[in-house]
Amino acid sequence: MTDTPKLPYCADYVRRHDRDRFLCALFASPDKRDDLFTLYAFNQEVSKTREMVSEVMLGHIRVQWWHDALSDLAEGTVRKHEVIEPLAELVKSGDLSVEDLGALVTAREFDLEDRQPENQVELDRYIDQTSGHLSVLAARLLGAKGEDAEHAARLAGNAYGLVGIMRAIVFHGRAKRLYLPKDQMELHNVAQGDIFEFRKKDEVKTFIRALAELARQRIKDARSARKALPKSALAVGLPVVLADGYLRKLAKAGYDPFSAEFGLARPASLRLTLNGMFKRY
Repeated sequence: MTDTPKLPYCADYVRRHDRDRFLCALFASPDKRDDLFTLYAFNQEVSKTREMVSEVMLGHIRVQWWHDALSDLAEGTVRKHEVIEPLAELVKSGDLSVEDLGALVTAREFDLEDRQPENQVELDRYIDQTSGHLSVLAARLLGAKGEDAEHAARLAGNAYGLVGIMRAIVFHGRAKRLYLPKDQMELHNVAQGDIFEFRKKDEVKTFIRALAELARQRIKDARSARKALPKSALAVGLPVVLADGYLRKLAKAGYDPFSAEFGLARPASLRLTLNGMFKRY
């Protein structure tokens, strides 16, 4: 009986903590997958900062640690760390820049403010600086070049990111954190307590339905730009397929964001495979 080959650290880390991007990365060229896993593992490390600390000050210390680690990289010093070491190779080769990686770290400082986005514009900015920017960097690793290709990657990342915010409502709500636009909640007569206490009110469902319609438009926008993304970077667009599947689950649940059918939905692996085979998203 042969043992199952052990995944490299970053690949296994992403498999355990960012299942969607792990599955999509499998559609990248084999010689590029480890690069993607390294980037995604780095993103996961910095994105979990707020969840790992009990006090905001400790979060700022952790964010500064990552900034310092990247500054060291820029000067040729590599800290001993399972993610930083392979990341250093990507920086050294010129595939990623310290500045672009630092932007992902800086974007997570918003998480430490423990406040709700005032409006959709502020939420979109946060998503663009996190999921959108991550998708651009991933596309570069996979050979995408030029403004049109990077714009297509950003649209895909932003569409997936908005759906991700919706899927995390229960997770964030348990920690009394809220990433939904404040002005839109007020417009739909939804209070913070309605989210934190998981109240299944019609007003909540109406609000979430409106947000889902916006997410569908973002998915449509991403798909309309997909021709600009080279086939080699398909893995960057495929999260759109999963986002679309999650919205279908949400609709089936009557736009109840607290439904396990939506929040705990597994990725649509079959649909992902079919789109991967036909090189589309």
